[in-house]
Amino acid sequence: MTGPRRGFGYHAAMHLDAELLSPTTVIDSDHPDIVALARTLTGATPPQTVRNVFEYVRDRITHPADTGGTGVAVSASETLQAGEGVCHAQAALLAALYRAAGIPAGLRHQQVDTETGQSVLHGIATVWAPDISETGGFLLVDPRYPEGDPRHSGHDWQTRALQPPFERNLPTIHPDMPLAVVTALREAADAQSLLRGGLPAVLD
Repeated sequence: MTGPRRGFGYHAAMHLDAELLSPTTVIDSDHPDIVALARTLTGATPPQTVRNVFEYVRDRITHPADTGGTGVAVSASETLQAGEGVCHAQAALLAALYRAAGIPAGLRHQQVDTETGQSVLHGIATVWAPDISETGGFLLVDPRYPEGDPRHSGHDWQTRALQPPFERNLPTIHPDMPLAVVTALREAADAQSLLRGGLPAVLD
């Protein structure tokens, strides 16, 4: 358990689990580049910081499915330095920036279908945002499609719309990237082969 923590200049929060504020090897919120960027994105209030971080990752971190890029970033700092990452890497960067700003965050997953009909896990993040969330607690954030992209769902925070009837949100909040995802990313020959068939369908 942990009490409220102070971010860069304001009282940030609020939640219960110290793991959702702590750095990990993948969600390396203590990396100097992450800390510096979080400082620049910190707003006057926690809700403004939540939005600033989300919009930065949504609009500044590209996805190799759109660019044809071959690099595979895994950790938050790798993703920031590359300026690109698959959904799981983008989610790790979101969580790291939020934690660096003193706001609890973790990783969630969606079970989605690819264009070939294959079921895979889509990585998203969740952040403690009681002033924004419809539930008064955690807010799901998915930066997959940048502002202005015709594929954007139109939702403020979940840019990729779930497709019925089989796509769904999985309920578990993970304090770190699950091993099955880390292994898939680290062992991938390149981003394009990862996207063609290397992303995990389940978490062991």
